[in-house]
Amino acid sequence: MTCGWLACAPVTAPAAPATEPTAPPATAPPPVAAAEPTTLPTSCARPDAPVCVPDRAFVKRLCNGSFPDVALALMAKSTPFTRMYMKGDVDGWNADGGASARARLRLDEEMLLLERRAPSSSGVVVGSGGAGYLVMRWDGNCYTLDDAEVTAKKPASPRHAPLPWRFYAERTKSALLGSEKILAAYQRRGRECKGAMSGEVSKACEQADAALSSAVVSEVREGMAVPAPERLP
Repeated sequence: MTCGWLACAPVTAPAAPATEPTAPPATAPPPVAAAEPTTLPTSCARPDAPVCVPDRAFVKRLCNGSFPDVALALMAKSTPFTRMYMKGDVDGWNADGGASARARLRLDEEMLLLERRAPSSSGVVVGSGGAGYLVMRWDGNCYTLDDAEVTAKKPASPRHAPLPWRFYAERTKSALLGSEKILAAYQRRGRECKGAMSGEVSKACEQADAALSSAVVSEVREGMAVPAPERLP
C-alpha cells in the first residue's frame, strides 16, 4: 500500500448502525366479562323449586333501579311467577338495600315473589331470623317480608299499590289506553285533576287517580297484553 508523504492511518471498519430497542412481546388483552342477559324473564329460575321466581341476577338489577313498565309486564296474567298477599298492614322496606322507597303495605295487597330469602347466619335474630321473601309491588318497588307477613292464599278481592302512570313509557300508555275501561278512567282523571300529576290535589282527583290504577290492574289481571318494556334492568 502506498501512503505518499502522509503517514498511513489505521483503517477502521465503519461503526455498525445503532439498533432500535426491542419492544416487549405483546400480551393478550384481559378477557371481557360477558354482559348479563337483558331479556324479560318468562320462566322460573328453578323449575323444581316450590315457588316460581325470576332469575336472581335480573332481580338484583330490578330492585336497584326504577322500572315501572317492567313491573307491569311481570304482573301480566300470562307470567308464571308466584303471587303472595299481605296478611296485614306493614311498614315496608328492603333490608337487602336497593332503590325502593319505604311504603305502607296494606292488608290483602298482591305481591309478586322475587326471591326466597335464606335464614340469617349471623346469630342475630330479627323477625323470623332473616328468612322470608323479597317481593315486588305492582308499582315496581321491592320489599323484604317475613314469612308471617304474607300468605299464598288469595283473598276475595286482592288489593294493589297505586300505579305510577306518569312514569310509564309512551308506548305502554298508548297500549293501555286501547282499553275502553282504562281510557274512561284516564279521561275522568284528566277532568278531576286538570293535568296535575303531583302536589296538592282535590279529593276527587285522588279518587280518580286511584280509579285509573284499579282499571289498569283489573285489565292486566284479566289478560290484557302488555307491551315489551323499552328499558330493562
